[in-house]
Amino acid sequence: MVFGEVQRAVKAGLERHSQYCEHVHGEAVDPRMLIPEILRVFLDADRKFQSWSRSGGTQQPCRVSTPSSSNGSTKAPAWVE
Repeated sequence: MVFGEVQRAVKAGLERHSQYCEHVHGEAVDPRMLIPEILRVFLDADRKFQSWSRSGGTQQPCRVSTPSSSNGSTKAPAWVE
């Protein structure tokens, strides 16, 4: 995916999530206001990051190689997929 496609996909996802929140909770939510909470949940759920962070950054982080596809573009790391 190219950067513009990612931006559009993220924007669309945030808008859908905002609509979902309005449907479930009965009040409108600005999609941009969802970003800090989504990032907080993501970071809190990353156990390896939390462990590394608690160590003061002294533990060796796990190294994930970034393989190239057959057309030479770079793929996302396995832990992202």
